[in-house]
Amino acid sequence: MIQPQKTRRTRLAPEERSQLILDAAAQIVITEGVSAVSMDRLGREAGISKALVYNYFPNRSELLRALLLREERIYQAQQLVAAENAPDVETLIRVTTRAYLDHVAEKGVLIERLMNEPSIAKAMGEMERQARARTVEYFAIKLKEGLSMPIELARMTTELGMGLTGAGGAYLDQTGCNIDLLEDMIVSMLMANFAAVEKSYTKWRHVETAGISAK
Repeated sequence: MIQPQKTRRTRLAPEERSQLILDAAAQIVITEGVSAVSMDRLGREAGISKALVYNYFPNRSELLRALLLREERIYQAQQLVAAENAPDVETLIRVTTRAYLDHVAEKGVLIERLMNEPSIAKAMGEMERQARARTVEYFAIKLKEGLSMPIELARMTTELGMGLTGAGGAYLDQTGCNIDLLEDMIVSMLMANFAAVEKSYTKWRHVETAGISAK
């Protein structure tokens, strides 16, 4: 009598296994929503037991937070690589804008659904604020160096520019518009904004200096 062969389960390193679980969770969130994610379901999707899923993530909320954190870190790493290779401010704005739009196009649904979970959004809130502060400082320094812009003005301009880029990402997510055209529009608006801000600041400083001198 022929004995059936047993399927040999591939042994993965812990990090590989945890990423496999997160990959399964991401796919479920994208296709069915956050509510469809359960430890039982993830075990089945990843080909492991529910108990093993718990070995990697103590509960569902921690797993979903780990997924969001992973996606944010991937995006930040991609944006940093793009930024570090930019030879000038306009190229810097273009490549980082494109990195953000590509991220929205690829992972927008996933990020949005995860951030709509109150427990996840609350836990990630402080981390998001810290990440934003680091991003603002990074771009402010680049503007100061590339455009000879005072650092405080560079910080203010960066904050406003991030708002425009974020609005562009939201528009892309809602409409699925032409990403190349959207990229060009955002870059053109930001570069024109930098020039206008610098002109207004120079005029304001001139008036302020004249006022002080008059006193």
